[in-house]
Amino acid sequence: MADQGGDNDWCTIESDPGVFTGMLEELGVSGVELAELWSLEDDNLLELGQVHGLIFLFQWDKEKETAKAANSTTMEESEIPEDLFFAHQVTTNACATQAILSVIFNAAALTTEQKGSTLAEFQSFTKDFPPSLKGVAISSSEEVKKIHNSFSRQDAFLQEGKMVVPTGDEEAFHFVAYVPINGVVYELDGLQKGPIVVGSVPESEDGPIPGWLTVARSAIQERMGHFGATAIKFNLMGVIQDKRIGASDEVLAQEEAKRKEWVLENERRRHNYVPLCMAMLQELAKLGKLEKLTQEAKERQAAKRNLKKA
Repeated sequence: MADQGGDNDWCTIESDPGVFTGMLEELGVSGVELAELWSLEDDNLLELGQVHGLIFLFQWDKEKETAKAANSTTMEESEIPEDLFFAHQVTTNACATQAILSVIFNAAALTTEQKGSTLAEFQSFTKDFPPSLKGVAISSSEEVKKIHNSFSRQDAFLQEGKMVVPTGDEEAFHFVAYVPINGVVYELDGLQKGPIVVGSVPESEDGPIPGWLTVARSAIQERMGHFGATAIKFNLMGVIQDKRIGASDEVLAQEEAKRKEWVLENERRRHNYVPLCMAMLQELAKLGKLEKLTQEAKERQAAKRNLKKA
């Protein structure tokens, strides 16, 4: 993890399809978007259309991840196929961007033009790098880091926009990617020594969804099961073909409206509301209402705490 005060810090970003799609667009990627998955049922997966990869967010637990790695088929550096892009995560909070790059760089259906000049050149330049140097290259890319950090939420209590590194008492979350390469499904986690072999894609696809998705689904469900039946702190997104491609006029209008909403939401994330809040507090103080409202708020909070204890 990066130091809190260093110049190389990456901010945490929200697991949101509008955020990830916006990041890809600013990186020059075209023809793709992110879609959130609320269920792993066949019908929900079918709605995605063409899927390049999956991005899974979960609560990171060192003991669970160590045990999982010990029981998984993790590849050694010398075993990694030449056409599989895998990078170690060497920077705190870069896992979101690293997961999305892992999908884009391993998406066989994406052309060089769709990946855009920035990422296509990066992939070509780092092609023969070992995972550790690929990770260093990602963390050292000023353009990638700048775009990543531009999607962080504004917070009045951060110093110079740097996010606080978890101390151990706080919850830590992590992104991993699932991709199919040459008939094999891999879990790409930059915190592991190598790609994890999830399983082979069935030669004959009897079900309604692509075989690799059934393999990835089983792996994700198994990972979720390790946290217990009541755990809900997960998020899953698919990297899919832009739904505006080949869409009917009605669907196209809906998709364009969705994109406009994403742009608006991202602008709100970037906006610093602190001056507005301070101005409101100052005005309430001038009107002599601040002290009363503050006391009422404290009483409501005390009542909520007492209700929880009851």
